[in-house]
Amino acid sequence: MTGTLYNVTQTVFSSTDGTLVYAEAIGNKHLPALVFVHGLALTALVWAQILRDPRLLQFFYLVAYDMRGHGRSGKPATIDGHSSKLYADDFAAVSNGFGLNSPLFIGWSLGSTIAADITLHLPPDAISGIVWTTPMPYIDPDVIAAVARPEVQGLFPGLMTTDNVTLSVETKHAFVDTLFNDPPSVPWDIKWSWVGSSTLLKPEHLSIVTSRPQDPAGLFKAGARGLPLLLLSGGQDKQLRWEPVWDIARKYFKDSSVVLIPKGSHALFYDFKDEYVNELAKFAKRVFRIRK
Repeated sequence: MTGTLYNVTQTVFSSTDGTLVYAEAIGNKHLPALVFVHGLALTALVWAQILRDPRLLQFFYLVAYDMRGHGRSGKPATIDGHSSKLYADDFAAVSNGFGLNSPLFIGWSLGSTIAADITLHLPPDAISGIVWTTPMPYIDPDVIAAVARPEVQGLFPGLMTTDNVTLSVETKHAFVDTLFNDPPSVPWDIKWSWVGSSTLLKPEHLSIVTSRPQDPAGLFKAGARGLPLLLLSGGQDKQLRWEPVWDIARKYFKDSSVVLIPKGSHALFYDFKDEYVNELAKFAKRVFRIRK
């Protein structure tokens, strides 16, 4: 598979409220699809290496998009523009736009919460399964308090400042550093691109995207129905605790697989790419009944 060229599509789709959603796809569109959603303040750019991994492209069509409020997607300024249904509609716009048939949803960090929107507002066959990557499982004050580490919560004032440019820039760099095990070892082109993309989330919108109303009832119902869940956690995650999320997965999903990479970071798919891809491919093949 090395050296194979794949078609890459970059486009925007219109959601139900007219908000434009940036999305990209790579590979063979006739294969089962995996849809990747990034974390807080970042963009689909974080998946660049994953989206070009031949171990995935051999079997799957790979799609990623920018959440509303982030990156190249539209940025509604009101809480009404960040309703749960609109987040589900964004996913549907991407899925329908690329002609996907019940793809596997893969969320990282805050992006994982979109599974709750999808399962509440879209038909049961909208997705074939869920992959939570070092996730915030859904937005709820008690869950956030239990899962988010004090170190990352302490960065929020700097991320939300609108009148202190120095603090804003320093905090964005500190935020990105918490994603990795060994920040100094991360190439500057990676760190700068991630920090740069974080500037596209307006500080005044950060509190909206992290506190928007969300109901996990659909998520719990889907889990009880047997929707498969893979939970990938990092034992050295500097942003989120994994133990409370494991409790949620085991309580509400009757088909759940949990994997802890003991030395894993928050950006598990970057620092431990091989382990991440192997677990993801194994799970996706099971979900789509691929016997290769």
